[in-house]
Amino acid sequence: MQSLLNWFFRSSVDTVRETAKDRMKTMLVHDRLELPAGRIEVLQEELIAVVSRYFELDRDLTKFDLNQVERKASFVANFPLLRSKEC
Repeated sequence: MQSLLNWFFRSSVDTVRETAKDRMKTMLVHDRLELPAGRIEVLQEELIAVVSRYFELDRDLTKFDLNQVERKASFVANFPLLRSKEC
């Protein structure tokens, strides 16, 4: 029983730790790219607007990630598409 409780509480601490680690990585990438405040948010809204012209999106599940591998950054957009729009 004790090991089950330890596992349960450890996993929530690990999740918080991973979330904090991901946020810190995002902040570091943001600083290295010298992005002005709010630029990522504007980019996200513009991308949603463009993709929304062609597809119906699930905005609640749309996700953006700013990653860095070595000294190169990547901006990953994940758009859950519901259906194609008529053109």
